[in-house]
Amino acid sequence: MNDSLARIITSNIEHYMLPLARVLMRNPHLTAMRDGFQLAMPFVFIGCMFVPILFPPFSEVTTGPAAWWLSMANTLRPFLLPSYQLTLGVMGLMIAFGVSSSLAKQYQLPERLSGLTGCMAFLMLAGMHEQNEETLRFLGGAGLFTALIASVYSVEIIRFFFKRGWYISMPEDVPVLTVQSFKFLIPILVVLLSISSFDLALHNNFGVHFPQLIEKIFRPLVLASDSLLAVLISILVCQLLWFMGIHGALIVTGIMNPFWMSNLIENQDALEAGLDVLPHIYLPAFWDFFILIGGVGSTLPLVYLAMKSRVSQLRTVGKISLIPSIFNINEPILFGFPVIMNPLFLLPFVFVPMLNASIAWFLTSAGILENVVLLIPWSVPAPIGAAWAANGSITNVLMVILAMVNSYFIYLPFFRAHEKILSAQQEERMNAQRAS
Repeated sequence: MNDSLARIITSNIEHYMLPLARVLMRNPHLTAMRDGFQLAMPFVFIGCMFVPILFPPFSEVTTGPAAWWLSMANTLRPFLLPSYQLTLGVMGLMIAFGVSSSLAKQYQLPERLSGLTGCMAFLMLAGMHEQNEETLRFLGGAGLFTALIASVYSVEIIRFFFKRGWYISMPEDVPVLTVQSFKFLIPILVVLLSISSFDLALHNNFGVHFPQLIEKIFRPLVLASDSLLAVLISILVCQLLWFMGIHGALIVTGIMNPFWMSNLIENQDALEAGLDVLPHIYLPAFWDFFILIGGVGSTLPLVYLAMKSRVSQLRTVGKISLIPSIFNINEPILFGFPVIMNPLFLLPFVFVPMLNASIAWFLTSAGILENVVLLIPWSVPAPIGAAWAANGSITNVLMVILAMVNSYFIYLPFFRAHEKILSAQQEERMNAQRAS
């Protein structure tokens, strides 16, 4: 890669991308949303773990291990189904609490009471007082955007009243929780009455509650989020930010998580309904196991190349990086080569995950790869995670292997050039030491 071109690209990234990235990373609302999803993750993981048991990837078998699996699923379904339905079925409520409490913590407000206020705001904004099947589904993935908006709104109201001292004060000798409870009375009343008035006006004029309105308005955006263009743009943003030393994956996943969670629930509903074709492709496991193999930039093959290098620095980095990279942690590679801020690696670092994502997208669209139906921890090794997330798909494992081969051959010439530079520097140092 031409050095002058690399410097121009790096300079433009620094000028245009870094200021925006810094603003996004410092934004309290995006931080709260990320924290809210992380708080709900253990429950979502548990719910997803039951999917292969409850919904085996086959049916109508009478012999062999598959028949035993199907029999076990039928036996355990009454026992496991409530946990599956409730962990995923109240995801919106959990996220409402997590976002509210995280935002309150950043504003130095009482976290627990703020979290509960966010939950109440979410329930009212979702029209949960009607308690019918249509509104109850908004407790889960269908109500995520409502949960985010209700949480932020409620905490901002609380902050507004607290900053102006518009609350009921109590004597100093009263227990802290009682003092906080009385301080929250007026803000909570304003939150509930304002949301109730808004919901009533919305229902009387348009015949819908807020989550239903959100679904109609954002449906084109949700569909756009599950497209190859969305995949490529999110990869480009993530890789460019990481190249500058900023954790781009946190920003991208923070933006995509509401779409991903809603789409994941729709895939699981389609699987439960017995549909042959699931509606969504771009989901967390697609991102983690087809795009970030060994970590951001799909750098796992670089570990192998480094371990075989004739340069001692690269061999050391490769040995240190092996175990973390298997579990998709590649900071030793990113900072040890380095890849970060190294113009030589900019092109493969950006285009390797783009190529693999495009191949995986088209193969999934063609029905060759299986759609994702599970939420799997990102630290699971890529071949295992890709198969597990698609309910035991062998073809998804083969896709990961293909992606690793692609990564190896694309990174190879850039690695050789980098190795040659380091080898020359190493030889110069050795000559200098001999001369001294």
